[in-house]
Amino acid sequence: MQVEPQIKSRPTYPKVELRPHVQQHLFVSTAEGFPVIRPLYEAAPEAERMLYLFDSEGEGEPVDADSHRLAELATVLNGAFSKLPLASALYVAGHEAFLWDVRNLALGAGMADEQIQLCAPVSNRRRLFCTHCYTLMEDVTHSPHVCTGCGRELLVRDHFSKLRGAYVGVQINAEDTSEQPAVEELS
Repeated sequence: MQVEPQIKSRPTYPKVELRPHVQQHLFVSTAEGFPVIRPLYEAAPEAERMLYLFDSEGEGEPVDADSHRLAELATVLNGAFSKLPLASALYVAGHEAFLWDVRNLALGAGMADEQIQLCAPVSNRRRLFCTHCYTLMEDVTHSPHVCTGCGRELLVRDHFSKLRGAYVGVQINAEDTSEQPAVEELS
């Protein structure tokens, strides 16, 4: 009996801890994620910490790289870390797509992955990337999911793209669309 290999691209989230020898701590969070990151924020020296809090990620308001709020954050990241790029740390809390959007902005501002800590996502909501029409969909919680771009029923895979902050969706039973799997909640 051959065992299929485990998916290696699904992100794991180690415990986030305050880095003691850092001169600049930047905390970025959604309202939903703030309770997770608040103890770290309060433990950081007041003169060395900054908080950038997003009010909400409510339905109908996807957080993506084109949003006005993330553009503002990019400016903050470029300004905050241009002077202390090696003596800084970024802590991020919220939904998974938000975590990776912020991480990618930070990398673009010159930070290294080692400076960035992502808290475990606050919900099972996922961003989904359709491999057929390249549509990105927010707040996906079940598989299969109907693509908003091409209308195909997609199986939500555990393959993850760090660049897009999204999981991959592939068409279910392309040869015989009458065979459909049961709806399953994502974890």
